[in-house]
Amino acid sequence: MNSCCFQRARSPEQKAERRAQILQAAEDAFESDRFQAVALVDIARQAGVTKAALYRYFPSKEALFLALYLSELEALADIELQGGKPLWEQMADVLIQQRLFCRLTAILHSVLEQNLDVQQARDFKQTLLKHFAVLSGRLQQHYSLPADKVNKYLMQVQQSIIGCWIVSNPAPVIDHLLTEPPLSIFRVEFAEALRQQLKALESAL
Repeated sequence: MNSCCFQRARSPEQKAERRAQILQAAEDAFESDRFQAVALVDIARQAGVTKAALYRYFPSKEALFLALYLSELEALADIELQGGKPLWEQMADVLIQQRLFCRLTAILHSVLEQNLDVQQARDFKQTLLKHFAVLSGRLQQHYSLPADKVNKYLMQVQQSIIGCWIVSNPAPVIDHLLTEPPLSIFRVEFAEALRQQLKALESAL
């Protein structure tokens, strides 16, 4: 926890550092709890800022976590592509490692985008499009595929992440019930399910 006394960031560098601290605190909080249980006051305390100061950077909890999502997507767009790997395996390997991105993707449409005004929504979608275009362009070049096919594939990848994450992360009481037969037949492992989904999607390209 950042225990130093709060001082308002004034220079662009200080503001960027403060913003990064808040995003890291949000990531830490989300690592151990579901979105609904994460409190902005706890994130502010962890980042070493006041709640009012946090609101100067992010006007809502949704806006904060959308920024975290975009940060993860930007990192995904900059992945080092491995030669010789099929597209589905390349994407599966990266996504399975980016657990935070998958968790945020799973609640993107149903939770994070639900409390935005028109300008916030437009800004988010435009930044999303920018990172999406970078990733799509790199995959087009690496696999010599047309833009329309790669874009369609990436949209289907997003849908697969959402579905696979939801079914592989049930409520705690359900998760406990699925530990032993015969109910264990309903247990789904995220990595395995995602690999199967992405491989099937690529075969349809």
